[in-house]
Amino acid sequence: MSGGDVVMDTPETHYTRAGDAEIAYQTFGTGPVDLVWAFGLMTHLEVKWEQPSLADMLGQLSGFSRLILFDRRGCGLSDRGDRHLSPTLDERVQDVLAVLDAVGSPRASLFGVSEGCALAALFATLHPRRTEKLILYGGISRLLRDTAHPWGIFDAEQYEAAFGPVFHHWGTEQGAVAQVRLIAPSAVGDADYISWFARQQRLSLSRDAVVQFMETATRYDISELLPAVKVPTLVLHRSGDSVVPTSSARRIASSIPDARLVELPGVGHLPYIGDAASVVEAMRDFLDVPVPHVLVDHRVVTLLATDAHGQQAAAMVRRYARRWRGTEATTMTGEVVVRFDSATHAVRCALDLVDAAREAEMVLRAAVHTGECEIGGQAVGGSASHVPGALLQHVEPGHVAATATVRDVVPGSGMTFIDERRVLLTGQTEEIFVTTVALEPPADAPTAATGEPEHIFRQDGEYWTLAFEDQVVAVRDSKGMHDLGVLLSDPGRERHVLDLWAGPHHAGRAHEAGRPQEGGVMTTPSGTAQPVIDDEARSRYRRRLVQLDESIGEARLSGGSPERLVEERDWLVHELTAAYGIGGRSRTINDPAERARKAIYRRVTDALRRIEKSHPALGRHLRHSVHTGFYCSYAPERELRWTTNREGSHRPSG
Repeated sequence: MSGGDVVMDTPETHYTRAGDAEIAYQTFGTGPVDLVWAFGLMTHLEVKWEQPSLADMLGQLSGFSRLILFDRRGCGLSDRGDRHLSPTLDERVQDVLAVLDAVGSPRASLFGVSEGCALAALFATLHPRRTEKLILYGGISRLLRDTAHPWGIFDAEQYEAAFGPVFHHWGTEQGAVAQVRLIAPSAVGDADYISWFARQQRLSLSRDAVVQFMETATRYDISELLPAVKVPTLVLHRSGDSVVPTSSARRIASSIPDARLVELPGVGHLPYIGDAASVVEAMRDFLDVPVPHVLVDHRVVTLLATDAHGQQAAAMVRRYARRWRGTEATTMTGEVVVRFDSATHAVRCALDLVDAAREAEMVLRAAVHTGECEIGGQAVGGSASHVPGALLQHVEPGHVAATATVRDVVPGSGMTFIDERRVLLTGQTEEIFVTTVALEPPADAPTAATGEPEHIFRQDGEYWTLAFEDQVVAVRDSKGMHDLGVLLSDPGRERHVLDLWAGPHHAGRAHEAGRPQEGGVMTTPSGTAQPVIDDEARSRYRRRLVQLDESIGEARLSGGSPERLVEERDWLVHELTAAYGIGGRSRTINDPAERARKAIYRRVTDALRRIEKSHPALGRHLRHSVHTGFYCSYAPERELRWTTNREGSHRPSG
């Protein structure tokens, strides 16, 4: 994890024609330079953004450039099929030209990675007027080595041993592990990354396609082209690259006139795995883009430090930090910590880490502290930033220590803190109160006897912690979140809107004054009843529905986003539906109940929309399971176990 789990919207994918192929491309950022990323073996534009470390690097590059991404022909979202399986380098150059023309870029810098270096270098030689600068990372002049090409990377036997398992198991976890072990060995132990990588394999290329493309790629040889590169060139290479030896980078740099070679520490062949920041900074410096002034934000955050050592432990920390929405940060003294906006998430992440380490037969310590810090980019400063690292020496192996500040900001979380004591941390002049987080779950916590994962819908201060299908997110508090919390706490039970409107303390009593009478007519205490929607309003609603249907259709045809129009249409349909009773007769209502019904519907709809944005799977589940009207309920199709803030919330649904 390089910069934290910043969730960004995937840029819109566009298409342009290059010869007989439709090429998919995206642009992102508005920086002063145009930068084209020429990927290596496989690409799928939209899947790329699903990987947090890669998305983070793309976001950093877009901070000082207009980043231009594309799927080469035969791959990802671009045209596929037999005729595109083995594109020549000349055809791929045409892909780049077509994309540059489509985005209106007269001149761009190219960033070639691995096998993509061949494409970037050839483009620079054929179109120097369209090339501003050239950056080659992990470059290969030729993949296969023989007597005529002694500078190649593998001989035939080595190539088969390295890539045979990749091709044979392509698109599976085994195939992903085989390839990741070659190009990103530090990520082999990261189950989330392996799962994503296998998905990227499947959606980028079929098994037949990857074999045919690599047969063509093994014949690429750009050694004779390199002296013809006349644009400023930067050659970047990690000194311990797991695939390409440093000698390859040095040979490429020495062959290109006036090329600059920068060797970076590390073993990964992929630029976004490991120290991606050094790659980004080297690129920024070469492209001569000024470093923007980083605004320092002073705010209270929670920091987690561990004594994780080795690739497996580091990958585990990254995985759980990502799951609990943590952001990797570096203190002023170079310590790596994980920053959280939620203290509850930080402690739960720490508990998961020590538990996972125990299962992996490792020993891990973790320390958590909440305090005011100086936040600037990926750096965290201030006296509070040093506390969790210093606290580690006071933690027993396999345990989590937390300062009293953490304990005091998570009441109601269900966590237990024991063994309070005073300790003097290194570099501090005053002792602080420290506690240990109890490892045993509360007595009323749901057990794993059913084999079902824990599902959480619980308020933790200003945020709600939501856990569903092994993904945890935090959603800001709102009235609609409270409504959903009440419904999920008692699956299957119908609750009147006036109960929800009044809040849980008045549940079962608030609607007494507006109880539905015989025939379903809601009456006020005075006995008056009025239609939900009168004839004039109903007519306006219907006219607006026709207009919305036409606008939605036009937006979809033009490639626009009709999301807001669809949202308004859904609301109107809901209101019209609510206005009719049995047999199509107009409903009549009393003012308090109808106002409550409309308010609850809007509150719940808003909460569902925000949940769906942060956790699509949970959002879809709730939209199908939560029913609103004068009576509201949560009625899922399958039995689930939920942990909420309300008593009795651990019983299964269904």
